[in-house]
Amino acid sequence: MLLKVEDIDTYYEMSHILQGVTLEVADKEIVTMVGRNGAGKTTTLKSILGLAPIKNGSITFNDTQINKLQTHQIVQKGIAYVPEERRIIPGLSVRENIKLALLKSKNHDREEEMIDRVATHFPVLKERLDQDGTSLSGGEQQMLAIARALVTDPQLMLIDEPSEGLMPLLVEAIAEIVQQINDSGVTVLLVEQNIEMALTISHRAYVIDEGRIQTSGSSQDILADEEIQRRYLTV
Repeated sequence: MLLKVEDIDTYYEMSHILQGVTLEVADKEIVTMVGRNGAGKTTTLKSILGLAPIKNGSITFNDTQINKLQTHQIVQKGIAYVPEERRIIPGLSVRENIKLALLKSKNHDREEEMIDRVATHFPVLKERLDQDGTSLSGGEQQMLAIARALVTDPQLMLIDEPSEGLMPLLVEAIAEIVQQINDSGVTVLLVEQNIEMALTISHRAYVIDEGRIQTSGSSQDILADEEIQRRYLTV
């Protein structure tokens, strides 16, 4: 198993956010985590990356325990993170935003090669390498955020709410990009509010509510289960 999260507890100050969360992601899978706002989805991703340190439990990646490592060490193991808020750096061009991601990467001396790789998934970014990253449209900024993670050549990508704020046509485009990335050999753990999109493109899913995994199974089974939808996924 590529990633194993075992019985983790994560707190924000005195608030017990994750309560015994356990999940697994196999190599080359797309696994999605779905649930209502505030259920603990983003905190799970941040816990894996060390941004929200766990109090109990363990996290292993490629059979190596990583929950005691610093975030930059976890990234160097081959995990990339695409945050919900995108974090495009103001005043930097598309190329410079990508170069920034390469600075601490094993690919820091392969800039043009990695930008060419980005172009295969995001041809629109190839046309706008010299444009200020924050001047891109919302969908293009999301593509840049994913591209910035992809150039680090990760084995696993943690992607948080990639369709947030996008029109339906762009949601479909982002879904296709996530599938293409997975087809190229990158494993994906996806957090997504668009339940139908997430469950359509993923292999398996975990349903989280109030900081606990409530159920898991094939994405198609969860998508078809009206009781799960009613109890955990509808607002």
